[in-house]
Amino acid sequence: MLLSFLDKLFKKKIEGKIAEEWYGLAVSEGDPEKKIEYFDKVLALKPDFPGAWNLRGLEFVILKRYEDAIASFDKALEIRPSYLEAKYNREDAEMELKRARAAEGKNEEEREKADVEKDMEKENA
Repeated sequence: MLLSFLDKLFKKKIEGKIAEEWYGLAVSEGDPEKKIEYFDKVLALKPDFPGAWNLRGLEFVILKRYEDAIASFDKALEIRPSYLEAKYNREDAEMELKRARAAEGKNEEEREKADVEKDMEKENA
């Protein structure tokens, strides 16, 4: 009885839920945006939970928000430097970010080339 009272007294809540409840909602949710929202609530209550930072990062990867993902993985590694899963996930996110930037650069070059060709066609017409 006393333990139950103390548990309620010392367990922080957001919107009536403790961190474990928000975590349960996050891992069972299908929508990445909603999962991130739930993980944010977990982390507001337990900012030193490296597993939540790691899983939050994975949701950012799904959304192709690689810089946000890397920041989450960095936070997990700051808390637990030996966290291999977060380390590997960070490396993967960095690789995907490099690919995305390379693709953006390639697309930009193609657009510029197309613009030059259109200008040349207009001049020759």
